[in-house]
Amino acid sequence: MYIFIFIGTLFIVLGILIKYFKFYWLISGYNTMSKEKQKNVDTEGLGRLMGNFAFLLGGTFVLGAILISTGLKTLGIILITAIPFVLTPYVLIKVQKYDKNALDPDGSMKKSTRIIIGITIGFMAVIFAFVIWLSVYGAQELNITVDDKIINIRGMYASIVHTEDIMEVVLLDSIPEVLRKNNGFDFGNVLRGKFTLESIGKGRLYINNGKPPYVYLRLKKGYVIINYSSSEKTQELYNKIRLVF
Repeated sequence: MYIFIFIGTLFIVLGILIKYFKFYWLISGYNTMSKEKQKNVDTEGLGRLMGNFAFLLGGTFVLGAILISTGLKTLGIILITAIPFVLTPYVLIKVQKYDKNALDPDGSMKKSTRIIIGITIGFMAVIFAFVIWLSVYGAQELNITVDDKIINIRGMYASIVHTEDIMEVVLLDSIPEVLRKNNGFDFGNVLRGKFTLESIGKGRLYINNGKPPYVYLRLKKGYVIINYSSSEKTQELYNKIRLVF
């Protein structure tokens, strides 16, 4: 959350410097142009556009951080992810209006510029599609099978627990606070992978946080906590594990 606030504040400060203090050298692309090409740029118009863009990005990150801190984590993450992907292609096209270097004599956009913009937007679309796929895949319900020897947890950050390594099986109504993600998936209340929890340290989580109960497996080394979004399915899983423990 604090990282998002820092990024948002940084964008807002950049917006102020560019739009009101005319620090145009902060604009990527413009600052690398030759002096001759810079003469063909409407710097005031470009500065207003990029300043406003920085304000929107900054506000998006700050608002996203506020939503996350108030418990609306999924909405906050969606906002922070989607808005930049939507705004950036628009600004990329709009900025050409202020750069005569990118235009033909009749005022139309040069073919080379259109190609570059098309490639950039296409690349961003691929990244955005990947992020959406990753979010959907990561949030899918767990597929867990239990037999005498192993508990097989399939899905993102899949894992196998050998029953001989289990020291204790407990059904919990709550879990300690999640302090940080070490290597895993964290989207909304869905947590998959390695995390650090208050008082019990590092372990593996496969949970829908805030939807008890939770199956807590204390292992010879570390722990695993599992649950489904359905309390009935979690209870059934606990009963199956108890039979082989």
